[in-house]
Amino acid sequence: NWMGPLMNFIDWRLSHSVFKGVIRKGYKVPTPIQRKCIPLILSDKDVVAMARTGSGKTAAFLIPMFEKLQVTQSGAGARALLLSPTRELALQTFKFVKELGKYTSLRTACILGGDSMSEQFSAMHENPDVIIATPGRLMHVLVEMELRLSNMHYVVFDEADRLFELGFQEHLREILRRLPEDRQTLLFSATLPKQLVEFAKAGLNDPTLVRLDLDSKLSDQLKLAFLHLREDDKLPILIHLLRNVFKETEQSVVFVPTKHHVEYVKDVLQLLGMSCSYVYSSLDQTARKINIAKFRNKKTMVLIVTDVAARGLDIPMLDNVVNYSFPAKSKLFVHRVGK
Repeated sequence: NWMGPLMNFIDWRLSHSVFKGVIRKGYKVPTPIQRKCIPLILSDKDVVAMARTGSGKTAAFLIPMFEKLQVTQSGAGARALLLSPTRELALQTFKFVKELGKYTSLRTACILGGDSMSEQFSAMHENPDVIIATPGRLMHVLVEMELRLSNMHYVVFDEADRLFELGFQEHLREILRRLPEDRQTLLFSATLPKQLVEFAKAGLNDPTLVRLDLDSKLSDQLKLAFLHLREDDKLPILIHLLRNVFKETEQSVVFVPTKHHVEYVKDVLQLLGMSCSYVYSSLDQTARKINIAKFRNKKTMVLIVTDVAARGLDIPMLDNVVNYSFPAKSKLFVHRVGK
């Protein structure tokens, strides 16, 4: 029985190859979202889970996926589909799959916008067990290759609210139409707007709603400071914080309202000899990749971003978040500082 109250990963009696991956990743105690979701998913329930950034949601759907699939089945076709709103989130999920699933024999293909189509066709021909995809490119590949998803039994919509914000509704409905009726479907989202509820009703089978805490909850480990400034003083104070207040070993993300703010702050910091990474939504894929990699690898200690560009960016162990200007909505504030 998977449904008992479980306080650590040993209680779940996971198979050896999956448990080894969990231990290797350094997980000891499941997070609240994992404690609630994993038993439900292992019991074949459809789930709608409300989870904020940093809650451990990725492992909440990957651990049961590995437990269910475990070994590759030759010629069976892909059995799990993980849909992400952005390329960055998909690549992060792929990294997680590689690490957590290290001791399983499962093969994974990434089908993402910005990558070579011919390589993706080859990856699909190699019969992967798991497909990680952004919806637009997945539909393109399915149509071009005339592929069916008839063996797809495990489907995850990750950051589903964001999938809708980015206008993927039609793609998602078309993907749903291609999936078998007897699949298990999971939807993870920070918020549940009306259209997402309707989508869940249409695409999921009597789902269990997991809602741990409201979107407005902040971590009790978070220290907040509010600086009351004139507009002209913002940049000098930001420079002061980065140079004199935050430690040299600390990494900081600075949220600004627009692409123009990103360019302006970046140019000023670089003029002062402070190296920084920057991301906004219209930045080309290569520059985006390079900037994020530099920050992840601690080659730069400052990352300047807009809200749209930051969704799906999971930077573990972040030291400081600076709100250069107030976000338009309180839930955006939670997304920012929840990193």
